[in-house]
Amino acid sequence: MTVLGLDSRPAVAHLVVRQEEDDEYVVGDLASGNFVVVPEVGARLVALLAAGRSIAEAADEVERETGEPVDALDFVEVLVEAGIIRPQSDDGPPPAQARPWSVSRIPARLVRPLFGRVAWTVYVGALVATLAMFVAEPSLLPTYEDTFIFPDVVLSLLITNVTVALLTVVHEAWHAFAGAAVGIRSQLRLERRGIFPVLETDLTGLWALPPERRYGPFLAGMAIDGILLFAAVAPRFAWSRGWLELPPGMVRFLAMVVFSQAVKLAFQTLAYLRTDMYLVMATATGCRNLHEVTRLSLKKWVRRLTPAERAVLRDAHARDLRVSRWYRLLYVAGVIWMVWFAIHFLLPGAKVTLGWAAGVLIGTPFGSAYWWEGIALAAFASLNVLLPLGVVVRNRYRAGKLAT
Repeated sequence: MTVLGLDSRPAVAHLVVRQEEDDEYVVGDLASGNFVVVPEVGARLVALLAAGRSIAEAADEVERETGEPVDALDFVEVLVEAGIIRPQSDDGPPPAQARPWSVSRIPARLVRPLFGRVAWTVYVGALVATLAMFVAEPSLLPTYEDTFIFPDVVLSLLITNVTVALLTVVHEAWHAFAGAAVGIRSQLRLERRGIFPVLETDLTGLWALPPERRYGPFLAGMAIDGILLFAAVAPRFAWSRGWLELPPGMVRFLAMVVFSQAVKLAFQTLAYLRTDMYLVMATATGCRNLHEVTRLSLKKWVRRLTPAERAVLRDAHARDLRVSRWYRLLYVAGVIWMVWFAIHFLLPGAKVTLGWAAGVLIGTPFGSAYWWEGIALAAFASLNVLLPLGVVVRNRYRAGKLAT
């Protein structure tokens, strides 16, 4: 591997450079999804390097144009550290990159109709119709008991978890489809939001596009959730009015789907968890680091900040500081909602599951089929706690490796 020096000509022709504000530009690699914000001088350096100039030649050219010296080598090293360019010379092999999710490779012409004006009219109409059915028939509103479809708790949890997982994949796939519609590839990964383990479609490449082109991909998951929610509520509404005959098992299954989709849509409104609506809000307000600035501005009221955290607030953009003054209310409201949800949904469900498991383990012979059923129940109940903790450990391990 050749280390970059002043005579090096790093490969930057693949980079995307887009003006964000009068004196700021976004520079990044769509393939890796890594982007940084640079001043106008940085964008000019990238243009010169892309034209074949060496680092030293690009620095000299910018100095002639601006009358000020510039450390071009340090700038290039910043791009290397951000994973935007590789530290080899042009003749070195490119570094291995995470492969994009296969569904994001679909041609744009095939998925673009899913996110046109007609499609968005259908998405909004389905959500409005669902809300109208809830108002007309409040008994259709979800409760935690809806997750227990059958008297057999293990079978209920199995069907519920498999169904929720499949619906979650559909939600994320719709993000990927919307990204593909605007030419952005994405990756699927497991992350954590508060106390919830989540699948996440990484659409970092959207930040290379103008703000108005980001909203569709950010909202795509909620759009398909609204369609699926409507598809589950409408038959139950017709059944409740006597317009349609449904088997009892189907009625209970649809109720579970309603619960899943309603919770998912409510979850996406929790902007403080950096959900889909947070990305929409950050785009609309033009903020750069709103979540972290808000979190630290609240933390300093109850706990002393570290030097690094104080530096984040000190160097925060004025827009982030201004928006965080009212965004704090949403942040605190989100925390309160998550606690309420845990008390009224997660804890009752876990209590029923663990109570059933304890009764099975105590009242059945060791190693019997029912005993193993109790073990399965306990494992299901523990997964919601252990999986987020596992993601935390994994992320801290990765952060430690990057730091070294």
